[in-house]
Amino acid sequence: MSIPSQIWHFLGSGSSWTGQYGVPARLGQHAAICAVTLALAAVVALPLGVGLARLRRGGWIASSLANAGRSVPVLGVLILFAVGPLGVGTSAAVAALVIFALPPLVTNAYTGIREVDADVRLSAVAMGMTSWQVLWRVELPLALPLIAAGVRIAAVQVWATATLAAIVGSGGLGRFIVDGYAIQDYGQVYGGAIVVAITAILLEGLLAWAQRRLHASFGGAVAPAAEAPVARSGTAVA
Repeated sequence: MSIPSQIWHFLGSGSSWTGQYGVPARLGQHAAICAVTLALAAVVALPLGVGLARLRRGGWIASSLANAGRSVPVLGVLILFAVGPLGVGTSAAVAALVIFALPPLVTNAYTGIREVDADVRLSAVAMGMTSWQVLWRVELPLALPLIAAGVRIAAVQVWATATLAAIVGSGGLGRFIVDGYAIQDYGQVYGGAIVVAITAILLEGLLAWAQRRLHASFGGAVAPAAEAPVARSGTAVA
């Protein structure tokens, strides 16, 4: 049977879409891993990026993280955590993916706050706002579209990269690729890869739509995703 026929057989088989090892179940596992990863990364990265921007220092940290994001050997980090104290499974996968998700979140949070017009800040202070009020009522709303762009970039990267998590015993869509290769079922391998690619494209489209809605609602101190430049550090900021 040819590879295209095997792929068609896998995607068209009812057993591929039912049970605890079917596409819906694996998709749920994949989404859970990515959601936990993004939540943990956001808890660390967003306060760090905003704090550095408000202190007007530490730009080199954001730049260094952006550069590191292109060179992190995710597979190596996954294996390192798996053979370390975390052991094989979801914990090692999430820990490695969090590291991978940090750079765009920190960079965009930092850039979004830094690019808020200084005159807008001065006007808010002149109206009697405290420093915290300026942050919550002026800076964050204006920076929100760019922060959302960082979330979008991180989410799509994590979604695609989470397929590697199956190598260290985690669940998710990557199981189709790893398990299929182990038994030389190439229909399952390529079929799983197609599912990952399609869901990543759909996720990108959904988050891009949400980002445009945020930009339309809040405006923004910087350009939207389709118009903003790529940071010199190497990580897209929108």
